[in-house]
Amino acid sequence: MTEAPPLHLDEYRAAFAGWLDGHDALVSRQRDFFSLELADVATVQQQFQGELFAGGWVRCGWPEELGGLGGDARHRAALYDELGRRRIPIPESYLTVETLIPMLSVHAPELARAHLTDLLRGAERWCQGFSEPDAGSDLASLRTKAVRDGDDWIVDGHKIWTSQATVSHRCVVLLRTGTPESRHRGLSMMLVDHDTPGVEVREIRTMSGRDELGEVLFDGVRVGGDRLIGNEGDGWALAMYLLQWERGMYPWQRQAGLLGTLDALLERDGDGIDPHALADAYLSVLPMRLSAAHTIRRLAAGETPGPEVSVDKVLLARAELVVFDLVDSVLGGAIELDDDQHAQEWRHDYLFSRSAPIYGGSYEIQRQILADRVLGMPRG
Repeated sequence: MTEAPPLHLDEYRAAFAGWLDGHDALVSRQRDFFSLELADVATVQQQFQGELFAGGWVRCGWPEELGGLGGDARHRAALYDELGRRRIPIPESYLTVETLIPMLSVHAPELARAHLTDLLRGAERWCQGFSEPDAGSDLASLRTKAVRDGDDWIVDGHKIWTSQATVSHRCVVLLRTGTPESRHRGLSMMLVDHDTPGVEVREIRTMSGRDELGEVLFDGVRVGGDRLIGNEGDGWALAMYLLQWERGMYPWQRQAGLLGTLDALLERDGDGIDPHALADAYLSVLPMRLSAAHTIRRLAAGETPGPEVSVDKVLLARAELVVFDLVDSVLGGAIELDDDQHAQEWRHDYLFSRSAPIYGGSYEIQRQILADRVLGMPRG
């Protein structure tokens, strides 16, 4: 039986770095693999997730009662930081885990206990069904509804722009159980299996060519009452709770990846990069690193950050744009004109960076939240 990793944070990081050093073939496969088919990416990343789980690394940072090994969010952050530093892609499903499981552990611990280990080892993948064709950032106007039928619920509606939908087994769905007039007070949250009759998933290919997103349609889908997360009408509060984890941990994951991207540029053409543009790129990432680290420390301490976590999203959007503007200038047209694997990979990452001001709450809305609710500035 594999010995559990040390929980002292510095020892954990050092031990994990040593483990990666001893798994060159596994690491190289993760670093070198690229495909425009999300199913292929998921398969390769699942192998890596299985090894990370077997070694205990991704179980650190999660409570023992959920199947973890103890520790807190700082252990998960240390793992992501080490992967990013080595330019090893962080398995994409771990963002969903980081967003949803902390919320489930508080409001539906039986679901967290039942599924966390499968999520960590890559045997399951989940997606998050929030946005709709007519309700993107304005979640209070969403129309997907659930109606009681005995102990069950019948779900009808349409979600869109759902990340990882085509390779996911289940979806955490924000839906309406109250009247349309109830707005945010009439929302609830449920876990819905994709293989339930009446669920249809359609791929959406992005400009890069990858089926990164999907539509999830619900037509008379019967969902058991035990899949209701929290209580009826808790949906808005649950969404706000999980967003603080998304705001903190995803920017942390991305800063690690962006610093790795800058290191790769220096290795490729360090002497040919405009030093002022390079400095601007690093200075766009480092504030995001500091802000996200502060948020993660607060979450690990059991605090509940408020609207100030929108700072993390604003910094993320700027860093993505600045870093990949630099990438585009250094590659000298390869993103636009070449079509080998490296060009496809750079093009995918560049195009994804262009969406940073939109996904997960638009840049403008996050700035408005900070102006209104943090700085107390007058409206208009």
